[in-house]
Amino acid sequence: MTGNDFIAVAGKIAATYSDPASCRTAISRAYYGAFHLAKTFLAEIAFEPPRSANTHVFIQHRLAGSGQPAAVKVASLLGDLHEDRLHADYNLDNKQIETVARARASVERAMRIQMALVECANTESKAVIKAGIEGYEKKIRSSS
Repeated sequence: MTGNDFIAVAGKIAATYSDPASCRTAISRAYYGAFHLAKTFLAEIAFEPPRSANTHVFIQHRLAGSGQPAAVKVASLLGDLHEDRLHADYNLDNKQIETVARARASVERAMRIQMALVECANTESKAVIKAGIEGYEKKIRSSS
């Protein structure tokens, strides 16, 4: 089981169903698929997020803090997808999140994250991202 599996399921749901629960589910699965791909990528370069609710923010901040354009793009897209996931899962009064268009947009965003992470995975990019994150962590430690 990988994040790609969640994104594939989200795509099938968004392409097949139009009821509110399915749209919300597609958004949630798209986010978690992308989240797990980003988490796995960070683990590959030796950054383990905390096991807490802060994991979501940790991943976004480390990727953004790397300064590498593809990783910064992942962080931004993941942040937008996370916001939609929170609305889909917790804000049941928000009817705007319940559309097929919103579900499909979330799946497309997750697929853009997949592609950007492939770009991040080449050896040279990994080294630049790792060094950028190390610099970011050093900066936040020194400001604490």
